[in-house]
Amino acid sequence: MQKQSFTELLYFLLIISDTMNILFVTGHPAQVHNFRLVREELIKKGHQVYWLTTNKDICVQLLNTYGIPHQVLKKPQKTFSSRSKTLLVNTFFVLKFLCKHKINIAITRTDPYTSVAAFLLRKKHIILDDTEHAAKMSRPFAVLSSAIILPRCYTELLRKDQLYFAGNIELFYLHKKRFTPSEPYSLLGIQPNEKYAIVRFVKWDAYHDKGLAGGFSTENKIELAQRLSQHVKVFITSEDKIPEALEPYQIHIPIERMHDVLAGASLFIGESATMASESVVLGTPAVYIDEVGRGYTDEECENGLLYMFRPNEQLASIDKAVQVVSSAFNRIEFDVHYQDFISQKIDPTAFLTWFIENYPQSKHIMIKNPDYQYTFK
Repeated sequence: MQKQSFTELLYFLLIISDTMNILFVTGHPAQVHNFRLVREELIKKGHQVYWLTTNKDICVQLLNTYGIPHQVLKKPQKTFSSRSKTLLVNTFFVLKFLCKHKINIAITRTDPYTSVAAFLLRKKHIILDDTEHAAKMSRPFAVLSSAIILPRCYTELLRKDQLYFAGNIELFYLHKKRFTPSEPYSLLGIQPNEKYAIVRFVKWDAYHDKGLAGGFSTENKIELAQRLSQHVKVFITSEDKIPEALEPYQIHIPIERMHDVLAGASLFIGESATMASESVVLGTPAVYIDEVGRGYTDEECENGLLYMFRPNEQLASIDKAVQVVSSAFNRIEFDVHYQDFISQKIDPTAFLTWFIENYPQSKHIMIKNPDYQYTFK
């Protein structure tokens, strides 16, 4: 009996010695989705996981919805002086947090506060990124980090030893092993199997949107809704106030149900790269309007799953959206392209969980044999 108790104690001590204190830091609602399932996997394995966030849009609301304990960082205003002050305040806060909780490793998207704090303390820090037109801002912080992981379609060079995974950021939470959509029709108040389109407008106030032309004009927003509604039900979700004429189309649904709604749609059209890509990985055709594009939207476009237009092509994008919801659209061909596309992707949640638990050995494995990631399909 004593021998058994000693063996159990030794086993317990070995488990404890392998556990880590891990920190996630988020600055955008999409980042909450990126990491929430990785957090769950790490907790199941006995690790202590902490979370810091800025209160960008619905970040805090999402964390509360998913029951994730967190602390909130100071949110910067738009002025240079405010951003500079916030950088100092938040960096100092993260630095103290890393020390107080004896954090072994931090995981973020591109985040200046954690990058600087972890570098000063020589803490392990892994960055996940996928936005090329923010590369100028990302590059200095990528250099400070221990490792940076990017989708294989990413086109910028942030550092020489950057790592790639075969997947989209959105697959962290929408991979078939991680998400099964619920029926959306009762939520939307429509008949089962009734066709509908989701339209998304954004604020265009993110740092990486600075200097961009923006999306649909007010006139074309109305034109889009009116033309689509001749073929399908139209539902609009918007970060900003919409024209009064579009208010009957606007929906307010629980934020955690948006992916169910995207999965059941006949079409997504909008200005959000994240929601366009979410739609694609869920098997929904997407029409996306933006000035610059991204590696992942370009890849989805090349695979015939997303149709991208510039801001000066608004009417053409509306024509395409109407064509997608009409009988002229070849849905069978689209589904073939989708199955081919999705079959080549890994489960990034399983991959990143392994990478964190086994760092830095995992980085060496990925440098030597990048195909090791296909263990996590």
